[in-house]
Amino acid sequence: MSGISEAALDLEQVRTIADYQFGPGTGRGLFPDGSQVLRSRRGTLRGVKLNGDLLCTFGRDSLINLTRSGAQRLAQFGTEKYVIASDEVGEFIKKGRSLFAKHVKGVGRFYAGEEVVILNSKGELLGWGRAAWSSEEVLHLSAVPVVKQRN
Repeated sequence: MSGISEAALDLEQVRTIADYQFGPGTGRGLFPDGSQVLRSRRGTLRGVKLNGDLLCTFGRDSLINLTRSGAQRLAQFGTEKYVIASDEVGEFIKKGRSLFAKHVKGVGRFYAGEEVVILNSKGELLGWGRAAWSSEEVLHLSAVPVVKQRN
């Protein structure tokens, strides 16, 4: 190709996936220049590292599964895929416990099954995982888990 390296094309591909999954513009924040895209021997996406820290892996569906480092970057950069938990359950969430609907104080925009970050009222990362319900449904629930965390 005309002077574009394979590494640059790989980075652009994972940025595009992040923009699709977490909202426009998040790809560059989550995967800045210098990020290393990891591929399997067969050529499938395996993960992305930045300065030796693994930011994410890729599932069979080719979507991003965040690690703690990746979730931290996403929370700092910003995304519409978030849930704000009440401060009283912050320590439980940090230990990897599921977030229940009655402790949700705010939500962004997401669908059930999407990767979301759990924030406290100050916008600090508490956890991350897959949403069990859409953001609209969460607001009408009380005693069910909203986010099943990844550890």
